[in-house]
Amino acid sequence: MTSEKPLTAEHTANGSTSYLVSLRVCYENEYHLSDQLTRIIPKLKSTPGFESIDVIRRKGGQGVDFYLLTRFKSLKALESWKNSPQRIEALRPIEEMSITDISREHASGSNIWFEPVTCLPSQPLPPLHWKRWVLSILAVYPLLFLLINLLRPITSQLPEAIGLFLIVSILTGLTTFYIVPWLSKRLITWLSRR
Repeated sequence: MTSEKPLTAEHTANGSTSYLVSLRVCYENEYHLSDQLTRIIPKLKSTPGFESIDVIRRKGGQGVDFYLLTRFKSLKALESWKNSPQRIEALRPIEEMSITDISREHASGSNIWFEPVTCLPSQPLPPLHWKRWVLSILAVYPLLFLLINLLRPITSQLPEAIGLFLIVSILTGLTTFYIVPWLSKRLITWLSRR
């Protein structure tokens, strides 16, 4: 979505203020969040002191990042909007979709610069414990079954502790470097869902 008014020298000289909100959602919520924003923006346009909004969407490895840059004619107008019950209620569904902390930053007057956004302020929340447990079972059990049966001719000739060590060494190497990363990428949407 593009802003209705470009940022001009007049904007920076007249006491206008800008407010940047950054959040990340999982891939499956990308279009749901866009729909929520489509409903909120017309209400925002009728807010006293509102000037414009830009929405930037960027896909990353962990999800979809959204950057919402709103501009108001004054800090007072921005604070009034931020503290309004209507805004809090309207943004609750959007904020509930976020899988990281939500970053909020504000700049006024001629200071229109924000810190460079290289990433969101925190790492995504780790998957729920039971989902990590299921992922571990999916990674370990089939491979363990396969290794025990494939290596039986070798391990049956060895002392039990050494045979088990051989299987565990191969199992942990394959799961750590290949299977868990592969499964994590394939199941990212499910793992990030709360």
